[in-house]
Amino acid sequence: MVKKTWLAALALVVVGVIAVQAACGAVISIVSPEEGARVKGEVELRATVALGSGEEIEGPVAQTIDGCRIPLVRGGDGLYSGTIDTAKLPNGRQTLMVLATPKGRDERRDGYADAAWGGEKFISIVEVAVVVRNPYHHYWGDIHAHTSYSDGAWYPKEAYEYARDAAELDFFAVTDHLEILTMEEYADVVAQAHAADEPGRFVALYGVERTREETGHINFYMSPTHILPTDLNDFFRAIGRMGLLAHFNHPTMEPTKGGERHNDFQQFRYDPAADECMAMVELRSPEEEECYIAMLDSGWHVGAVGDQDKHSPTWGDGPTWTVALARELTREGILDALRSRRTYSSADRNLRLDFTFDGEDMGSRIARPAGEYACTVTVSDPDADGVVQRVDLFLDGEVVRTA
Repeated sequence: MVKKTWLAALALVVVGVIAVQAACGAVISIVSPEEGARVKGEVELRATVALGSGEEIEGPVAQTIDGCRIPLVRGGDGLYSGTIDTAKLPNGRQTLMVLATPKGRDERRDGYADAAWGGEKFISIVEVAVVVRNPYHHYWGDIHAHTSYSDGAWYPKEAYEYARDAAELDFFAVTDHLEILTMEEYADVVAQAHAADEPGRFVALYGVERTREETGHINFYMSPTHILPTDLNDFFRAIGRMGLLAHFNHPTMEPTKGGERHNDFQQFRYDPAADECMAMVELRSPEEEECYIAMLDSGWHVGAVGDQDKHSPTWGDGPTWTVALARELTREGILDALRSRRTYSSADRNLRLDFTFDGEDMGSRIARPAGEYACTVTVSDPDADGVVQRVDLFLDGEVVRTA
């Protein structure tokens, strides 16, 4: 499902291609890539630098959004060029920058020679806006599971081994109940996760489930401690201060027979202190879909996940899974995907879904004026064990387009 309040998390810089003439007479123009170009992989940046009479420059450099600088080398055609690996940049709208510093003869006010501080000489800068669109890998996992350390079966070591070898998951987390787990048991969960983690083959995460029936169950991950406040408001403040990753478990909107509400997180009340950390919500049924929409309406920015909450020793066997779109199968790659809301819930073991809005990834927080934008949804099933009957596009909780 898609919803404008769900689209989540990239800082954007939008500029046009410009040729800049500094006071020293230097003029820089970016020849390629062109303004608005869609780029992926390694991209050659080419620029011209024209100088005034008698001027020289330090070798120009290209600079990416993360501050990385790539020297540009002058070729026989008079163009300066260098290669940028866009796979190291976030997908979406990005800005590439070229800087050239003239070799100056002026003196800075403090007496040190530096052209950029002279009265007549300045650094010349040109920027070009592009759309980075590198593909992600689709990784299947489950990050809600229990062992005998709380109310499940077997031990964490066996859970990680089963998820990896029998269920053939890409990533997995043991999340036993906070209220039952001892310090020694949590330490063993962490140790077994470290032992099972194998970059490129299997990512082993660890977590804890906070279990409060009157407000709701929440998993949090990779925490140095399994003891956090039981009050929901205090819990939200704690995970916000600690910067933890967390998600809402099996939400419900239905009251109990006695009329009390439970597991609705104070009727999905939005808490800005925890919004960045509460990245996911389980979505595996029509009822949970209603809860998901209610959370978005309340202001939460959450991605959908299909964790199984297994208490039996069949971790990762289905019937639903969490799919994470990541650049690599490592803890860093999977955690980045979960935090960035690049996730979806699937009842098909290998159904691949890709979604972009105006060139941005699923999960991106987008600030745009009202208008028409391109939305792309790609669905594929490699083994064709099922047929996709339709795709519904949601806006503000309502279906606005069906394909």
